[in-house]
Amino acid sequence: MLFTFASVLLAACAALPNDAPVVEQLDEETGVTIARLGKPVELYVEPTRPRDPGRFGFLGPFETNQMGKREMFLLIALPLDEQTGAGTPALLVDGTALSLGAAGRSADFAGLRKSPYKLSTPWISMFYFRAGADTIAKLGQAGSIAVRITEPTRDGPVETEFLAQPTEDERLRKFASR
Repeated sequence: MLFTFASVLLAACAALPNDAPVVEQLDEETGVTIARLGKPVELYVEPTRPRDPGRFGFLGPFETNQMGKREMFLLIALPLDEQTGAGTPALLVDGTALSLGAAGRSADFAGLRKSPYKLSTPWISMFYFRAGADTIAKLGQAGSIAVRITEPTRDGPVETEFLAQPTEDERLRKFASR
């Protein structure tokens, strides 16, 4: 009987797999509960640009909960050289720019020790933004998402646009509706 009870408790505490639309986890280093997408939304550069083949980035909303104090954030991760001094990314949802405010460049901006998302690219630049419920709701209803950033090059500034078409991806919708 005790073994069965312990098994039920362990099963109840098991985390959802990272391929679930929304995952909640405890950051053991900070004690903060994090709600996030199982995997961030992938952003791609138009393949017609020869200088950018295969470049991609990530976008992922997340919520922190520290003893009942909840805050929403948006992580934008792009393949940028930290030394070039690229600007801050701009977010467009269905062609309309959203105001994101000042960006933090590390997870401590959100009160965390590390990113809530495990990214497969260690060379990526992270931008953390505080996000209101209206921003998250717009992402949940988005037909198209674009992230634009101006990168300095030896030939002058170049604007790069990373795109996602989340209409068939339910994760942002499910995250926004929670």
